Amino acid sequence: MKVDLSALWQTLTKRTAALLADEQKRTGLLVAVGLLGLVLLGVSSWLPAKSKPETTAPMPQSAITSDYEAHLEARLQTLISNLAGAGETRVMVTLQCGEESIYAADTETSADGTAASKHVITGGTGLVETIQTPQVQGVAVLCQGGEDPAVQTRITALVQALTGVGANHVTVAALADAIPHN
Repeated sequence: MKVDLSALWQTLTKRTAALLADEQKRTGLLVAVGLLGLVLLGVSSWLPAKSKPETTAPMPQSAITSDYEAHLEARLQTLISNLAGAGETRVMVTLQCGEESIYAADTETSADGTAASKHVITGGTGLVETIQTPQVQGVAVLCQGGEDPAVQTRITALVQALTGVGANHVTVAALADAIPHN
C-alpha cells in the first residue's frame, strides 16, 4: 500500500481552509482546541511526576574525614622521608573534627532595626557557601633518624609549617626497628 503524501497534504490543506473560512466553525474549533488543552493540563496533574535522575549519595562525613586524614598522612610521610637524616618514616595525623559546611544566609533588616536571617535553599537543600577542611589536632612521626635532636627539630618545623599546629602537638620519635637493642 503506497500513500501519496502530496495528495494527502493537498486534501488536508483544502479541508482546513474550508473550515477556517466559516467564522462560526473557526470560533468553535478555537474553543475546542482550548478545552482540549485544559483537559490535557488537568490529566497531566494526575500522572506521576518524572523522577529526577538519581544522584550519587553524598559520602558519609566520617569517610570524607578519613580520606582527608589518609591523604594528609601520605603526603607528610613522603615529604618527611625525603628529609635529610629522617630515613624510613611513618606518620599519623589526628583531626579535631570533620569538615564543616558553611551555608549561605539571607539577612533582612526591618524598619525598626531588627534583623532576621534565613538560610538560602536551592533544590530542597541549603546553598553551601564554603566548606572548611578539618583542623589538624596532632601529628606523630616515627622515623629512623628520630633519635637525632637536629632531625626532630627539622621535622617538627616542617610539620608546623604544613599543618599549622604548634610544636607541642607534634611528636617525633625513632622507629622501633631503628633503635639498637643491647
